[in-house]
Amino acid sequence: MLSKIPDEVNFLDCTLRDGGYYTGWDFAPGLVSDYVATINALPVRMVELGLAGKPESHGYFASVTSSKAEQVAAGLLVKACVMIDAKDVLANELPIPLAVTRLTEGIVPGHITTVRVATHYSNLAACRNIFAELSRKGFRAFVNLMQIDAANAVEVEMCLKEVKQIDTIDVLYIADSFGSMTPTRVQEIIGRFADRIEPDIGFHGHDNRGYAVVNSVAAAMAGATWIDCTMAGMGRGAGNTASEQLLPLLARLETSKERALLEHVSRHFEPLRKRYGWGSSAAYQFAGSNFIHPSYVQKLREGGALSDAAIIRCLSDLCADERMSFANEKLSALMAQNIA
Repeated sequence: MLSKIPDEVNFLDCTLRDGGYYTGWDFAPGLVSDYVATINALPVRMVELGLAGKPESHGYFASVTSSKAEQVAAGLLVKACVMIDAKDVLANELPIPLAVTRLTEGIVPGHITTVRVATHYSNLAACRNIFAELSRKGFRAFVNLMQIDAANAVEVEMCLKEVKQIDTIDVLYIADSFGSMTPTRVQEIIGRFADRIEPDIGFHGHDNRGYAVVNSVAAAMAGATWIDCTMAGMGRGAGNTASEQLLPLLARLETSKERALLEHVSRHFEPLRKRYGWGSSAAYQFAGSNFIHPSYVQKLREGGALSDAAIIRCLSDLCADERMSFANEKLSALMAQNIA
């Protein structure tokens, strides 16, 4: 395990993808153009433009294509990526190569160089052919291992062995899906992977317990060379590691660049934060500490009708086997029970 931050840390800003969980994957054109200009002045290696393969009704940035990338990010100076959900492939009746083709329809390698695959850690081996097909199509494959903080030592070791047997993964991300991880846990998991696998290691943090930034630093110290961030920490649930906090800390931004970044966040993202209300809170902390899917809190907070205390009471009624996966039916039951 490393004891200091590596000289080369790659920052991936995923605002337009993770922030879309609040905006329905639509952002104002003025925000997007300012975002591109701001990113171009920062030491960011890659931008995630959104999701691929979702229905158009989900929002503009939920079904990114190469033509969309050219329209909204023609002036982007760094490489771009999109994310797909492995479940959309594995649950498809089509053979995996055809399912991947259907999901990435309209995307060709070019400005978009990389496809990120979000998968539960237990499905890693089942995704082998997804990564192989993306590689065959000319894309780099970044893999986000979801919910891995809930894995025990044997399961983590199994993931490590499976990664060693797959030669088409370029970067393996540890994703703190529940916002449950502590710096010690981050270093424990990343330290087990860092010196034993070929792909680079990445970290994607969530801020349920207020640890997103410190966890990202801990990840870099343990050997992660790719770190995710978003403007104002905008992202599903409590949100992510904030770009304006992380970059000055790890990239040692010049004062003028830090000022421009903070002005951009203040102008475009603080109004969105006031509207949607992401950020660490008592309810999100409870959810993070108990491996509860963040969408439960996000949905229960909508409209501001329920206090954090009421939300915590609702979450306490979830059985252990109901907590890690979000279900609209269970959400409706929780809300009805609270009203009653």
